Amino acid sequence: MGIVGTATALLLTATVAFARDDARPATSSMERLQTVRAEVRSRIDTEREKVSQRLTDIQDKAKREMAQRLAGQFDRLNETWTDHFMQQLDTYDALMRKIQARADAAQSAGNDVARTTVAIQSAASAIETARTAVTAQAAKTYELASSTIPMIATSTADGQQKILQSLRKSFQTLHTTLFKDLFALRDGPMKNARKAVQAALQTLGGTTGADGENATSTAKRPSR
Repeated sequence: MGIVGTATALLLTATVAFARDDARPATSSMERLQTVRAEVRSRIDTEREKVSQRLTDIQDKAKREMAQRLAGQFDRLNETWTDHFMQQLDTYDALMRKIQARADAAQSAGNDVARTTVAIQSAASAIETARTAVTAQAAKTYELASSTIPMIATSTADGQQKILQSLRKSFQTLHTTLFKDLFALRDGPMKNARKAVQAALQTLGGTTGADGENATSTAKRPSR
């Protein structure tokens, strides 16, 4: 349990929060994830049942319950983080709409917004690329495979030790794989989307809109 908490904390410390004005999870975005997850669940239900049956061989009740909790924890973590990343992308979209509105106002006032237009297009592309990557991550499964649980006699102390050793190794592998994938998503497509939005916002600096306000006054800068 400890290794999961530590890795989750590392993900959180590097998460960048944007201003959440007018930012609501887009229904289409979340439906996209739910559809993918439904397909994944339909593929692994049989395997989950096999694993559940094998875990009943653990005689120590506390260890058996711990193994049962861990068996589904990694998929739940993946679901939590892919939801978080998709919602973050929805927030970026909301900020981009503000940037576009300010750019339109500045253009109406006779200002050159060519750089901002290009930056907005780049940000939109980066956000969509990140959405595709998040959806692909949501389609992955980190379930314990029944084949990793040794088919041995578990009525002896030696048998119990071997099954527990095998489970520890399998859980460690699942943990390592999950967080490697999540860190790659965070530090790759998600980071690229964030930087693209920041770049679009920076192009507005010093531009005066039609109402005489600085163009960045109503599009809040993302915090680091």
